[in-house]
Amino acid sequence: MTYKEMYEAALKNLAPMKHSDDFSSGTVSAVIEGANGKYYAGVNLDFSCGLGFCAERSAAAAMVTDGETVIRRVVCVNQSGELWMPCGSCREFISLLSPENKNTEFLQCLEGEKTVRLSALLPSPWNG
Repeated sequence: MTYKEMYEAALKNLAPMKHSDDFSSGTVSAVIEGANGKYYAGVNLDFSCGLGFCAERSAAAAMVTDGETVIRRVVCVNQSGELWMPCGSCREFISLLSPENKNTEFLQCLEGEKTVRLSALLPSPWNG
């Protein structure tokens, strides 16, 4: 898949829904490419109590369920279709899945396919 195709797949998964007064989902969508060449999608889950998780972690959980821990590329979009960079928790989460994930690329700009590596976003991880 090209970055454009990953972006389009992420857009298709956007489905903002308010499930209850305490639970909403689908305002952020991510598609990740595992080192195994497979693609995994996820959306955010938000709960009023502060629990929940981001789209990147949702997609990564599906990937880990499939036996993969290394992420090659990530495309994440918000409900307006804008590209989003991972929050600090997602950066840490991805880094802990595999030391190889320091090379994970996040799409910053579709035009010209500008990317940034996790190592630039998380230059001094707490664990070394």
